[in-house]
Amino acid sequence: MTERDGIGNAKARLRREVLDVLARLSPDQRLADGILVTRHLVRLIPVAEAGTIMVFLSMPPEVDTWPLIRWAWRRGKRIAVPRLVRNTPDAEAGARVQSMVAVRLAPADVARAADHPAVRSLLPPDAYAPGAYGILTVPGAPVVPPGEIGVVLVPSVAIDRRGNRLGRGGGCYDRFLAQPDLRAARIAPAFASQVVDHVPTDAHDVPVDRVVTAGGVLRFER
Repeated sequence: MTERDGIGNAKARLRREVLDVLARLSPDQRLADGILVTRHLVRLIPVAEAGTIMVFLSMPPEVDTWPLIRWAWRRGKRIAVPRLVRNTPDAEAGARVQSMVAVRLAPADVARAADHPAVRSLLPPDAYAPGAYGILTVPGAPVVPPGEIGVVLVPSVAIDRRGNRLGRGGGCYDRFLAQPDLRAARIAPAFASQVVDHVPTDAHDVPVDRVVTAGGVLRFER
């Protein structure tokens, strides 16, 4: 077994362990923590000052990002969401990897998309009510250049106390965050159970600058 295989196995074990813990969180706990995480997020200077915030479409067991979307739109901020694009060659990996871009999302996009039954099942009930807000990647939405993004909310399975992040394993966010034009603050909203003592890493993993949980904000010096 190579060192890279060992790291991969360690990541897989940690991923299973944390996801198992998250699956046991009650709906009330998710709701309460999500509210507190949003309160901490909107008080952060990078979030408050950003003109464009990139946000992932949250699905269980992730922290709910919809309140942050609504807050940002009410303040006239631009919201970007991730979109996966075609596989691209990776000579070092000896394979083709999935790439990601940021695309703009407007409230009107969600209102139109929510009329489709397949989409409606993914959205909170108030996401398709008149005047409500949500997040959705819409085909044909314009790409947002990385240099225009002030904050990226990064989905994570686990984060350690040095900012090392464990994702789902595809590497899309690591490749996106590694772009030289992207100078955004990298913030991971998370439940307290996602913060662990150690996340195994390799050379391609990109850490975050902050972790925000219901209990507060962890900041990391770079």
